[in-house]
Parts: sequence; structure tokens; C-alpha cells
Amino acid sequence: MRHVGHIFGIAFVTVLFFLFIYFQTWFLDANPPQPLQGVKIEQWMASFQAWAFVCLGTAGFASLLWYFLAQRIFKINRWEDTEGKRPIWLLLSLLPIVAIVVSCICVERADSSLIVVYLFFILNGLFPYYLATLLFSPSAFKYTPAGAKQIRFW
Repeated sequence: MRHVGHIFGIAFVTVLFFLFIYFQTWFLDANPPQPLQGVKIEQWMASFQAWAFVCLGTAGFASLLWYFLAQRIFKINRWEDTEGKRPIWLLLSLLPIVAIVVSCICVERADSSLIVVYLFFILNGLFPYYLATLLFSPSAFKYTPAGAKQIRFW
């Protein structure tokens, strides 16, 4: 039953950031960027929102993939053997990073507020992956994500 709780935890983090995208959109509505000539603000916002969801979806997929690999594929004899799996955890973080880079390249250009948009893409891509794997990794791998020993006590 613990597996179901971890998977629901990963889904909860993803849904939480899904809602966070709407707050980002609200913030950008209140502080609208200046899209380049010929691009309407509604079109620009739709582009931002679509690419933000791509970042979030990739982070959710990478989190579930990490959980699946840690639970079903990796074979360990002692919990200390999990330290060698950190490079794989880092390698999986490349999935959201690639989505962030692609989103930054493909989002409609704007004359202003582009740094904020890039920051939102980073928040939507890296934080959900990090939080989901930090809080909801399988128990044998709970200390594999960086910083887990300081944060995770259960």
C-alpha cells in the first residue's frame, strides 16, 4: 500500500504545480510582457501556458520513471548501495532540463518580462521533479536525492 501512497504523492506534487501555472498566468496577466510585433498577448499567453505544461509534464514523467526504476529495476542488498544510484537520479533530471531549454527557445518572444518567464519554466520543470523524488522516493532510495538526509526523517 505504501507504493500507492508514493505514487499519489508524486501526482499530488504535480497537481500542485499544475495549479501554480495558473497563478503564474495570473501574474503575467497583471504584469503583461510586450510580445514582438504581430503577436497578440492572448497568443503569447497560450504559448507560455502550453510550454509551462510541457515542463511540468516532463518533470512528472521523470519523477514516475525514477520511482519505477528505484522500485522495480534496481537491485540492492543493503541500503548503503543506493548512494551509487545518485548519478542516475541526476541523469533523469536532464529530462526536465531539456524541456526547460526547449520551452525557453520555443516560447513566443517578448520585449519584456522574459527573465520572469524563464524563471517560471525552471520552477515548473525542476522543482516538481526535485520535490517529488525528495519526498516520495521508495524507502530504500529515500536518501538518494541530494539534500534528502537533511529533510526526510520518515
